Amino acid sequence: MDELKTLIEANRNLFDSAEPEVGHFERFEKKLLAQQQTKPRSFMWPTLLKVASVTILVVLSGLYLTEHFILDKMPVAQQNTEFKEAQRYYIQVVDQKIGEIETLQQTMGSEQQKMLMEELAEMDQLYKKIQKDYQEMPNDPRIVQAMIQHYQMKVAILNRIINDLNNVKQTNSSDHESIEL
Repeated sequence: MDELKTLIEANRNLFDSAEPEVGHFERFEKKLLAQQQTKPRSFMWPTLLKVASVTILVVLSGLYLTEHFILDKMPVAQQNTEFKEAQRYYIQVVDQKIGEIETLQQTMGSEQQKMLMEELAEMDQLYKKIQKDYQEMPNDPRIVQAMIQHYQMKVAILNRIINDLNNVKQTNSSDHESIEL
């Protein structure tokens, strides 16, 4: 390395004697300016992408926190007011249907009454299981739908029982009417 340095220093005049072509400095300056103008644009895209990704992460984490922590602390009644209204309606209808069945129970035998009570108790057990799931996950639409379907099924069964009891009552009364004394 020292030999090269010595050689350059000895021939310094030969190296410094050549001048660049005419317009070299202007062309060099134009290239520098063009390079400086394109540099901020290339710097702009990565910065925008970083800002966009951070914004997306902040929004998604906010949604996650809202769904898993804030909504869980909200009372269930505030979250599902429509479901609560539907539930009140079906409870009222079921109570009304049970009242109708109680007035028609004289046409049923004791074994039929026992079987009816067992069926209703079994349906209530199923409903209690669905209610337990609902308390654990009140925002799950499948559970809400299952509860509404349970009420609809119970009302349909009670309607069927009422129709059957009315038919039995009607047949009994028509049998007694045909008998002459």
